[in-house]
Amino acid sequence: MRELFSVEELAVLTERDPLTLWTAQGLLRGGRAWAGEDAVISAAPAISTRDRVGLWARSPEAAVVLAREVLPQLPRSFRPFGDRPLVEAVAAAVPGLEVVGRFGWMDARETAPPELPAEWLSESDESEAINGILDRAYPVSYARPGLAGVTRWAGLRDDVGRLLAVGALAWSSPQVVLLSGIAVDPPARGKGLALPLCATLASAGLAEHGAVALMVEDHNTPARRVYERLGLRHRPVAAAAFA
Repeated sequence: MRELFSVEELAVLTERDPLTLWTAQGLLRGGRAWAGEDAVISAAPAISTRDRVGLWARSPEAAVVLAREVLPQLPRSFRPFGDRPLVEAVAAAVPGLEVVGRFGWMDARETAPPELPAEWLSESDESEAINGILDRAYPVSYARPGLAGVTRWAGLRDDVGRLLAVGALAWSSPQVVLLSGIAVDPPARGKGLALPLCATLASAGLAEHGAVALMVEDHNTPARRVYERLGLRHRPVAAAAFA
């Protein structure tokens, strides 16, 4: 095992994997990375409300070997996540670690442009309206106005100026930005607002970072269809945590 100090080397070793590049956070703000034989681990604190460890490996066995070396160096608050076979193998091999969630990771380096661009919102002026939509439509959202790492909000309005849909760019690394807090007010659902909102966020994120990503629950088929129409590819992932 060796620690990596170059984002460029990390990108080459992982075939530019957006998940591990995002979790590395540019090797800034506490971000670190390590390489083993056919495996790479990156980690950073306080991204998307968690201390996270990103796993990349050519086999579950390679992921286990490297995780056994790296995880003892990190506080137990760090939660490994990555492709499901890797996380499940690591959780089975590391004492005290257990799978705590299965969901989807979606990413893209190119997306469809917005046909109806959303507007960028002033967080200080619109925080009450944004929180209102999140409370009604997506109360478990990790992104909230004023939360560290949540950088820009976009939204769509009706003809009288009432906010109908919101979403944020958040917890960005230099190479990848996360789309988060995407919500459509329940009375406005079915009007096709999610796609132009996400297209606006993705277009800005790609211009600034080169790749965009998001996390989606397995059961949220309608949201996944929107993201796939936008051009994001889906991969099943899992997260593990120490009991």
